Amino acid sequence: MSNNVKFLNQQENVSVKKLLKKKNSKNIPPAVSKQSKRGKNEKTQTNKQNLGVINENDVNQCNIKKSNHKNKLKKMKSMDKVDNSSHSHYIEGFNEETKSKNNKIEVDVKASSLNLENLLINTNNKNKINTDEYRSMFSKYVRDDYSNSIIKSLLKDEQINENFLDNHKITERMRTRMVDWMIEVLSNYHCDESTYFESINLMDRYFKECEIKKQILLPAELHLIGVTSMFIASKYQDIYPLRLKVVQNKIAHNKLTCKEIVKKEDEIMRYLNYNIGLPTMWDFITIFMEEIFFINCNHHQIKNKILLENYYEEKLSEDDIKLGKIINKKYTKNMLNLLKYVCIYLGKMNCHDYYLMQKKPSLLAASTIFVAIKICEQINKEEYINDYFTEKLNDVSKNTENDIIKTAQKILYNAQNFDTKFNGLDNLKKVHFNAIIELKETK
Repeated sequence: MSNNVKFLNQQENVSVKKLLKKKNSKNIPPAVSKQSKRGKNEKTQTNKQNLGVINENDVNQCNIKKSNHKNKLKKMKSMDKVDNSSHSHYIEGFNEETKSKNNKIEVDVKASSLNLENLLINTNNKNKINTDEYRSMFSKYVRDDYSNSIIKSLLKDEQINENFLDNHKITERMRTRMVDWMIEVLSNYHCDESTYFESINLMDRYFKECEIKKQILLPAELHLIGVTSMFIASKYQDIYPLRLKVVQNKIAHNKLTCKEIVKKEDEIMRYLNYNIGLPTMWDFITIFMEEIFFINCNHHQIKNKILLENYYEEKLSEDDIKLGKIINKKYTKNMLNLLKYVCIYLGKMNCHDYYLMQKKPSLLAASTIFVAIKICEQINKEEYINDYFTEKLNDVSKNTENDIIKTAQKILYNAQNFDTKFNGLDNLKKVHFNAIIELKETK
């Protein structure tokens, strides 16, 4: 056994020595001859030449791609007319089929927003489809099916805030000054019209809830309440809402801290049970105008032949066609545009009046449209109020003619005596009355 063990140990030592020799031989660099060095130098030179050729080809290809890209941009600029006052949009990826058909897409982007709704959809140069017509074309099906249920739901959810300043130290005049200042703020930041009416609704409802809870509000708190109401309404209504830092620095002028605004926001939301979207006067104005002036009889004010031929499926009776022609002659697009601006002016003027704001929003909306159309009659010197208008207004608003006329008389009185009743408050006239005067075509 001892001899066998010795023999194995000798073999292991021999194998270990052989392995060490192999490792050492790998680490030792071989002797390099002059000829091998020359061969390597020649190879590196040829590789450099090949790389140079490849780089030149890449540069040429990049130049070709850049020139092709520039040509594409030139073609696209010639095809697309872009409004230089706003953000420019380049529409990429035209197919060869669309090029052969010579379809053109014009982009008309307003500075206030970058939505796809601002696109003008064009099939030919002669027939341009306006976005408003395109939207009303497809929204008519929704209105026809759900308009009654939508109006019922709005009427069911509307809230009346009676005597919401009775127990507070905040006076009617203080509230009116806050309401007028909100017009200046929200118009300067290009907020939506619905944001203003939502802000007033939130503020008045908060006053009412504080009164129910027997919490007396002081005049020093009004600034914080108004600023926070605008902040909440903007987040709810605007696509690009006001930021907290902007509200604190620009609107509140650093008189309020971010913590105070956030704390008041939480308090308002808790008092209102986190229910923001109750219908406002402006919600009723917009839906009433659609139900009165954009109906099946006049093809929803759509005049484009392509839309009517391809998408309008309903067949009208002879009586409906006759009524539609009368409506289109009386209530043109320019007249309805004027009516909209007058409704905005009167609606915001109603928010100044503490007693008017204690009425139902639906009644205020119907009366506002009635007074607005009377003003349009005076501006254009034409008659717009007829049996069709009065019957449709009463039917849509679910209010009697007497109630509408009584409220309309108060609104008209405020419009005629605005300077005496709301003296020193000029933001409404600066922003909205001047906008009505600047309208060129109103018939």
